[in-house]
Amino acid sequence: MSAPEALIVAASGFLVVFLMLCLLWMIIVCINKVVTAVEGSSKKTVPAAPVPVEEVKAEKPKEHVVYGGELALYDVDEKTAACIMAIVADQTKIPLDQLVFRSIRAID
Repeated sequence: MSAPEALIVAASGFLVVFLMLCLLWMIIVCINKVVTAVEGSSKKTVPAAPVPVEEVKAEKPKEHVVYGGELALYDVDEKTAACIMAIVADQTKIPLDQLVFRSIRAID
């Protein structure tokens, strides 16, 4: 195969890929219009008069219960366990006093 023939084959391949992308783009636009039309017809009308809202009763804050159990450490020293608990509290955005750790085990 000569260089000009290879360039023609490559250009035709690019052309086919470009045409297929244009076809997919048109299909997506058509589907978007159909879905928008279906959603627009299924929307419910908003009532003209405001609906009275029931008063929300303030909930009593939950009492803080202190866990009095033991923390079992398996092949982990206390300093490492404290670091693990701090990392878990930071990553989950839960205060450390609300987390309960029953055991920490080293995984090899």
